[in-house]
Amino acid sequence: MAPRTLASTWRQFEKLAKSYLSEGCATDGRQIRELAEKVNKSRIAEALETMFLVPYAGLDKTTIRFLEAGDGPYPEWDMRYDAAGDAIEINPVGVVAFVLGCDEAFAKLATPEARRDFATYRLNAYMAELRKLPSRLLLFILVLRKVAEILKVTEVEKRGGETEDVDDGGYMNLLWGFKEVERMYREMKGLNIRAEYGLLWYESDWYVGRN
Repeated sequence: MAPRTLASTWRQFEKLAKSYLSEGCATDGRQIRELAEKVNKSRIAEALETMFLVPYAGLDKTTIRFLEAGDGPYPEWDMRYDAAGDAIEINPVGVVAFVLGCDEAFAKLATPEARRDFATYRLNAYMAELRKLPSRLLLFILVLRKVAEILKVTEVEKRGGETEDVDDGGYMNLLWGFKEVERMYREMKGLNIRAEYGLLWYESDWYVGRN
């Protein structure tokens, strides 16, 4: 049997999660749990830690594991940080739901719901762009979005020394995750991820709300 790789493992997770979601969570998710258990015993989680945690100060001891859910339905979240165990849990069903949500975001752009305020429209428009990426890269972005939350990269200092987190629905953390993947992609492959997948996103336009 060929050795398990991150790419092949994620394809398995994605196939099982799509089936789970398409059946309205009627299945028990046993195959997903069994795969998560196997992956957590392999070196794949360690490879993710090396790529996405070790480079950041304070996270070199943090671990990554795939959610081994109980008998109940899978939760809606895609990533969760267990502060007590200093571990990031990946919910493959939640990640695939986010991937599918990017496709849905594209379809929503012309609806009043998506345009009810600037922050909502910006997030939907950004997710619509992200749908162009392979799901494995979206997995990486979500891991790094959680890293951004842990490191509080969107926290700003106010007068008097107090700090406040930017309230933008998670957009800036998602943007930071993409920019980190973009940098890694360039360093590892020597390629521009925006050019390769045709992403069009000029952040300066969106800070001022220009359409």
